[in-house]
Amino acid sequence: MNITYEKHSLYPEAILIRNFVGKVVANDIIESWKYLYKHQLINDSTKGLINNLQGCELMMDLESFTLLLNYMKSMKYIKNIKIAVIADNPKTIIFPILGHEQERELNIKPFSTMDAAVNWVLLDMSV
Repeated sequence: MNITYEKHSLYPEAILIRNFVGKVVANDIIESWKYLYKHQLINDSTKGLINNLQGCELMMDLESFTLLLNYMKSMKYIKNIKIAVIADNPKTIIFPILGHEQERELNIKPFSTMDAAVNWVLLDMSV
């Protein structure tokens, strides 16, 4: 598993992109959230985080998904931003769909393209 971080080219202050490669488990995602916080990659000007899961293999079940959601709900900085998830297969997209439908205190939404994810993050924001 490998994770790269990049600021969006047009909206570098507002959008951070997290690209996942290889096999990804819930603990990898939790550790990545901790990394973002420790290195202050998410701050008051960050409006959204786009998680690009295209091409990765998400190794998750409902138990590990619940663990991930509970961690995310316990962190105020996560609850203050939009979380877009781009996925290209049904085994991966099901988890952000569940997050969007079941966890209203987290602002999670699934997408199939980067453009759609960016547009949603920027919605209701003057840029």
